Amino acid sequence: MKIEEEITFGSLFSGGGGLDMGLERAGLKCTFQVENDKHCITLLNRHWPDVPKNEIRPCMGLVGGDPCPIRSKLGILTGSSFPDMSGYFLAMAGRIKPRWVLRENVPSPDVRDFTAALAALGYGVVVIKMDSKAFTGQMRRRDFVVGFRNKQHTKRFEALARRKSIQEDNPQYCQGRKAVRCLTKRGRGGLNIFANFVYEGSDRGLRSLSHTERESLQGWPIGWTDGLPHSARERITGNGVTAPVATYLGRLIIKVLKNIVVGP
Repeated sequence: MKIEEEITFGSLFSGGGGLDMGLERAGLKCTFQVENDKHCITLLNRHWPDVPKNEIRPCMGLVGGDPCPIRSKLGILTGSSFPDMSGYFLAMAGRIKPRWVLRENVPSPDVRDFTAALAALGYGVVVIKMDSKAFTGQMRRRDFVVGFRNKQHTKRFEALARRKSIQEDNPQYCQGRKAVRCLTKRGRGGLNIFANFVYEGSDRGLRSLSHTERESLQGWPIGWTDGLPHSARERITGNGVTAPVATYLGRLIIKVLKNIVVGP
């Protein structure tokens, strides 16, 4: 690949755009987005007006975070009616045959099944465990599955990911910062153990996190979800991807695909 060649990706389960935003900050370019939630579509059209929605276009990479309720702690405890959409991601990878893939999801034993399926499609696969607290102060553990058709790219990515420190690649690294618990979409029942609250003393008691705080903890621009209903804003940030984490991984992908030498 020539150094000046633009690296493109198509986005599945685009949601609020956190993954796409982070990858574009790294220097990649989104060519299409797939999403069916009406509020998310409104948001994506606002921030990516020129990117086709629900139309598959040529791309080098395929990325996405398929819905996690079926494998999340909350889903396991309370049950979930959401289907497992990981098969859709795999089907699209088999159809498009991109050079590389990036999948985000909650830590779960079935990541082994997903990686085995990608391997059967011809990808070398690396699983990177990341926590947003290293970037924004939100304790948000996620598994990122990265696959390349070129086996040398796989080896190089794994070597970079294992060797390179987050602090070196991220000047705003939050080492030592006390992290808040992982953002969730606010429960319908109001106060519950899975929601995010701030205690402001005996006089004022508990309050839910503001939209500004939630966007900041995801590494999104303040006001990113402005104009949407309150519940939709909480749901979109709670289900989203922390953008700086995506940027970190996007930079590694670029270095691998463009064969940029990093250190001795």
